[in-house]
Amino acid sequence: MLVSLDYDRTGTPVMNKDRNTELKNKYGIRGYPTVLVMTPDGEVFGKTGYRPGGAEPYIEHLDEMLKTGKKDLADVQKLTKALDRAKKGEDRDRALDAIITKLTSMGSDSPFIGQLADVVSRVYPTAEGERRQACVAALVNAGRVDAEILAAAKEIDPDGKKGIWIKAVVAMVQGRPNSKEEGATNAGIIEEFFASAKTVPNENGAFLCYIMCQLKFYFEDDEAAAVLWAEKGLTYDPPTGRMRKFLEDMLEE
Repeated sequence: MLVSLDYDRTGTPVMNKDRNTELKNKYGIRGYPTVLVMTPDGEVFGKTGYRPGGAEPYIEHLDEMLKTGKKDLADVQKLTKALDRAKKGEDRDRALDAIITKLTSMGSDSPFIGQLADVVSRVYPTAEGERRQACVAALVNAGRVDAEILAAAKEIDPDGKKGIWIKAVVAMVQGRPNSKEEGATNAGIIEEFFASAKTVPNENGAFLCYIMCQLKFYFEDDEAAAVLWAEKGLTYDPPTGRMRKFLEDMLEE
């Protein structure tokens, strides 16, 4: 059974916007298109998106999900059931730590990110010390970042060398801002990171410069600043694609 959800990315009104946002957060959707493969009970065991080559390789890809995805689903269910069964403090701590570790190591395209991130989000407010830091790293890896998690990521990674702060920044500024105020907030987040970071990975560095270039050009009508960010972005040698072309076109203008 196909279920298709639309999202407001071009200013077009969308029905059930709040419900769609709830489902996006629940399933850890971070890009479009995203295709989720589920059991009849609604348990996600596969997550993918656009793939080149047409129908035949896409079907092969889905077949591979059927082979491996249900095993991954069983592993995650085992972790969550262990937490549910844990009654003693030490048993519960071990179950929580196993979930936090699993979430920290998950790829961004894992269909289980949302489920485990919900657990860690409930743990984080009362976590302390190393567990609090582990929760922050796990939630950042899952893309579950708000202003509080962003501040915590900066606190435990003030110079950017651990890679946690920049991942939090990237997650925080994803998507088109809904207003000039939100655009200005995102620009401030990025500028603060670049002002303090000692280490900036090429891929994320190029992406943040690309976002800044767009913010300066489209939201602040500051072409000179946009050109400077385009120049900076190209120093991170972004791969050939839409982002690189945008930065190069900005310099040509």
